[in-house]
Amino acid sequence: MTLLLEGGRLVCTETGLDRQGDLWVQDGRISTTAPSQEVDEVIDCRGLVVTPALVDLDTRLSDPGLTWREDMGTAGQAAIRGGFTTLLASPEADPVTDGPALVRELLSRSERECPVQVLSAAALTCKLEGKDLAELGLMLEAGAAVLSNAQRLVTDSLVLRNALLYARPFDRPVLLRAGDAELESVAVMHEGEYSALAGLRGLPAAAEELGMARLIALARYTGTHIHVLGVSTALAVEQLRRAKAEGVNISGSTTALHCLLEDREVLESGYDSNTRLNPPLRSASDREAVCRGLVDGTLLGAASAHSPLTRVEKELEYAYAEPGALGLETALGALLSVVDLRVALRALSSGPARLLGLQRALVDGAPAELVAFDPSESWTVDPQQSRSRSRNEPLAGRSLPGNIQVVVHQGRRVL
Repeated sequence: MTLLLEGGRLVCTETGLDRQGDLWVQDGRISTTAPSQEVDEVIDCRGLVVTPALVDLDTRLSDPGLTWREDMGTAGQAAIRGGFTTLLASPEADPVTDGPALVRELLSRSERECPVQVLSAAALTCKLEGKDLAELGLMLEAGAAVLSNAQRLVTDSLVLRNALLYARPFDRPVLLRAGDAELESVAVMHEGEYSALAGLRGLPAAAEELGMARLIALARYTGTHIHVLGVSTALAVEQLRRAKAEGVNISGSTTALHCLLEDREVLESGYDSNTRLNPPLRSASDREAVCRGLVDGTLLGAASAHSPLTRVEKELEYAYAEPGALGLETALGALLSVVDLRVALRALSSGPARLLGLQRALVDGAPAELVAFDPSESWTVDPQQSRSRSRNEPLAGRSLPGNIQVVVHQGRRVL
């Protein structure tokens, strides 16, 4: 099948391309010159930005085992609506993805049931409990893209050190979150002015600072590539910046919601439990520092952290609600609200793609994974129109830029 995306603004953060022009898709691959065969479909992209499709570093599919929240089909449809054609599935499911058979099953089912590409993040420890190492080598042989302990902290430093040493020869990133289990155990939101006003127990930025220092030390010691998910504080961004300058094999990403929202949203939303996240929404200065980290490249990306949850889990008093929010459909708009176009595209496409070893560029022969959107056209977030099965949407009613018009996956138009 041959497609012509006509007259768009071609933007590629991997090559620096930014010009008006046409782009062809032939046999699932990009072509920058007109093919000899007849075009099957012409897509008018005038007024639209045409760029490589988005890649997500942290998606909870909730499938298997938790499909009342989400399944592969609904997650895939939400991804398409948000411009994503590749999802890295968190190992946090039921059962946890902690064995080679489970990796193979996830990848096999996703090819049949999910309309976008699904990559597997294999659990670093059995059941994500942080005690015993999972079958790391066998899971990577089975097709896992990376190793991860999802949002769970590995509190035993000896276990974590051994896991990192074991993982080093496989040359795959290990995805971890920076935090301190004891400080997090009673926290509900970010500790600061607004937690005091809200009367809710706060989580200090120092918890992430402690966790980041530990991960940096272990990355320096083992040489294993650690990628820190969900960086949310100014102190953690600065720690990461210094470690990278020293040559430590460590990288990090934040979430789109942490780039847009602040802890004051808890009060201003009337204690909307959809604003309860892990890590929590941080202060204005933290949010600004995280955005600067994306701009200067300290942070390579901003994940959706898509965590679908039901009303039973969310419609509770704030302190008792499960943390997590939807993110796939709003990530691009959230970033475009706070950083410029090229920074947003680098954070959602080329940066995550490089971490996962994927090619996302507008060059001849590259996989035809594309998205076209109008950066000047806004749309209103309506949870009832979401393609996700769940409705835990903290941006409900908000107007976001970047209305997505076209998505191409594996050379075919899917939106």
